[in-house]
Amino acid sequence: MISSKTLFLLFALLNFFMLSCGSIADEVHASVVPRASYDLTQLKALAAQHNPTLVQAVQLIAGEEGKALQAGLWPNPTVAYIGEQIGLDDTAGEFQGGLIRQRIVTGGKLALSRDKYEARADVARHNLTAQEFRVLNDVEISFYELLGATALLELHDDLLNIAKDHYQTTVELVNIGRKSQADLKMAGVDLQKARLDFFMAQNEQRKLLTSLEAVVGTPLGVAAIFEGNLDRGTEVALPDWELLLAKTLEESPQVLAALDKLRSDEITLKREKREPIPDIVLEAGMGRNIVDDQTVYLAGLSLEIPLFDRNQGTIKQAEAGLIGQRAEVERIKLELTRNFAQEYSHYLTRYRKVLDYQSVVLPESRSAFEMQLEMYKASRINWAEVLTTQSAYVANRVEWIQHLVNFQRHRIALEGFLLMNGLQVPDSPTPPSHIDSVPKPR
Repeated sequence: MISSKTLFLLFALLNFFMLSCGSIADEVHASVVPRASYDLTQLKALAAQHNPTLVQAVQLIAGEEGKALQAGLWPNPTVAYIGEQIGLDDTAGEFQGGLIRQRIVTGGKLALSRDKYEARADVARHNLTAQEFRVLNDVEISFYELLGATALLELHDDLLNIAKDHYQTTVELVNIGRKSQADLKMAGVDLQKARLDFFMAQNEQRKLLTSLEAVVGTPLGVAAIFEGNLDRGTEVALPDWELLLAKTLEESPQVLAALDKLRSDEITLKREKREPIPDIVLEAGMGRNIVDDQTVYLAGLSLEIPLFDRNQGTIKQAEAGLIGQRAEVERIKLELTRNFAQEYSHYLTRYRKVLDYQSVVLPESRSAFEMQLEMYKASRINWAEVLTTQSAYVANRVEWIQHLVNFQRHRIALEGFLLMNGLQVPDSPTPPSHIDSVPKPR
């Protein structure tokens, strides 16, 4: 007969064994299935491979190259059969034969048409560069936002624990008559707010992970680890306003694309002015004159006389497009200048806030917390006062993280030619117009 004490001991040993096995299984599972880890370089490489807008931008280049090829091709020859007066006096006719007809394009029109679309292909290449900046800038911003969200989640966890500690301390002080019920209610309000802030931080982190996965173009996993320094860039001096603005206006893919579009429009105008030059149509053939029983030959030359239609309307349209594109180049530069001024102003403000928090706010608030802690150890203040100072210190760290994230947003925008939104449809090098809608591109 096994005693109850022996049964209890056996049950305890069995329970310990099961817990140990579970712990070992968890460790084995963790070692077999490691959590994915990504740094910024890896994420950018994934985006370059999977973001669909980059595929679209590449195909726009291929499309313009195809137009350049097609526009420069010679017209196909025409082969015709000719039979005249068939059935005359119940015969096969007077003439049976064939001819070949070829249009000779004059005025260098084919070369100009090809050059026009090659310039458009260059526009598409600059648009691809712009789209790459949009995608990679978006990846980098999302990466730092996610780093910030992870840090904020940890800080809000600390704030929640502080709020719990503060509430419990207030309960104890109420029990000994050193705090009132009103103080307890306010401590409960603060605790609930801390819970809500922690929930919102969790939700924000989940949202930012989904946003990063969208611009990268592939799932990363909810358990993924992201490695990087949120304060990157704060250790370098501010870039010079004039030099950075000059670089933006000279090297921006948007400006370069607009300049190549201007070159394309200049070629378009030259091409349309050549359109009235008549092409030459040559004909040659041979056949059998059945009446005289002889082999005869055909030859012909024709051209269209530009008497009424000299392409006046299309030339006028091309001139208008050229003038408009010149204005478009200036408009893009002015818009970039205005946006640059706004971004640089925000960047400068965030940079100053980050430095002030690093050099003054955080060290001083931490020092105040440590001083309060020493005073508590010396029984000069109560624990609630220490918690208040600690909460203020952690809240300052929360603000510092927020300033860092905003600093990174504006830094990346300035360094990336102000190009954002990595899921935007790539710009097309060819605007819709009558000139571009003819059956054969020219």
